[in-house]
Amino acid sequence: MWQKASGWLRIVGIVSLVIYLATMTAFAFQSNAGAGGSSHPGPGLQQVERTLLETARQSPNDFAAQQRLGEFYLQQNRLPEGILYLEKAQQLNPQDYDTGYDLSLAYLNSADTVKASAQLHQMITRHETAELDDLLAEVNEKSGDYKGAASEYYRAAQLDPTEGNIFDLASFLLQHKNYEGFLDNALTFFRYGVQKYPRSAKLTVGLGVTLYAEGRYDDAVETLCAAVDLDPTDPRPFQFLGKVSTVSPAHMPEIRKRLEGFVHLYPNNGPANYYYAVSLWERPEGEPVADMGVIEALLKKAIAANPDFYEAHFQLGVLYQDQQKYPDAIREFNQTLTLRPDYSRAHYRLFLLYSRTHQKQLADQHLAILKQIKQEDAQAEEAGDIPGNTQAKQTMETPH
Repeated sequence: MWQKASGWLRIVGIVSLVIYLATMTAFAFQSNAGAGGSSHPGPGLQQVERTLLETARQSPNDFAAQQRLGEFYLQQNRLPEGILYLEKAQQLNPQDYDTGYDLSLAYLNSADTVKASAQLHQMITRHETAELDDLLAEVNEKSGDYKGAASEYYRAAQLDPTEGNIFDLASFLLQHKNYEGFLDNALTFFRYGVQKYPRSAKLTVGLGVTLYAEGRYDDAVETLCAAVDLDPTDPRPFQFLGKVSTVSPAHMPEIRKRLEGFVHLYPNNGPANYYYAVSLWERPEGEPVADMGVIEALLKKAIAANPDFYEAHFQLGVLYQDQQKYPDAIREFNQTLTLRPDYSRAHYRLFLLYSRTHQKQLADQHLAILKQIKQEDAQAEEAGDIPGNTQAKQTMETPH
């Protein structure tokens, strides 16, 4: 059957929504295998398409011919054509499970939640499965029916408590933690999942993120360290440990040790160098002063590996500002805003620097943008469009 997004993609979205972490485009540790196919097939696929199309046209009452062509188009991410032929196949064989499921998923991915919901309800009435409940939960979620989505995710996990179904339920509750009871239940189900699947990195990461969302920072960092230790060669948990590392100074030596090991495993990885630099910069009371030359070199290496890594540009700007290298700092903060124009902390730093260097017009421009961002965030939060504001999001990114 046509596949849904993996659990790791879902947890990445959860982090950005719930604990206000940056987007994961900078964390390209691995290629995303299984992405949607091209809408312009090569010569070999064109021949396959011609053959399948000719067979479907010659045999309009042949279920298999219509179904194979529909699946071919879905694999090529050509949803309208795929839906057309899967609908024909379903008319010929309404009981076929795979066709019905893939048609539901195609409706969902083409933003037709009404048809997706109707299709899934019809199938569940005939024969309920956890897989159908899980997909219906996604349809409800996309439709904005969050309580209905929670109910369906719970039903899927109840019918079949697999690692994936428990993760889907708990991560959904975490994503919508502002609903009464959702955060408490997210913690309950992540704990249950970790107990049932103690070697699951994604469930352990989810538990750590939930503890963070509850403000239990030391517990969150301990849990994320445990996720890293499940497989120190797996780069994915480091994304989360690196992001939350600065909230637990007591655990910074343990965090730093893991991040140092990560840099040794992935010496040319941008985020690896960036997070190790930040961990070196953050020094609990009593530790020696950090070697800023080493930190600068790590940040530059992170930028060389990922030129669009705006956080690394921002941190390098902060380093230069602390060293009173104002032109260099201004350059890095402006590059940060080129990559992320709404990054309020960079606007604030530029406001200070331009004020200090007597460039009043430029300082006033950034002050005006800061006020506009604050106003837009307040309006969006009041309207319920976002779970928090931009400033809150950026507060989590780095403390400097």
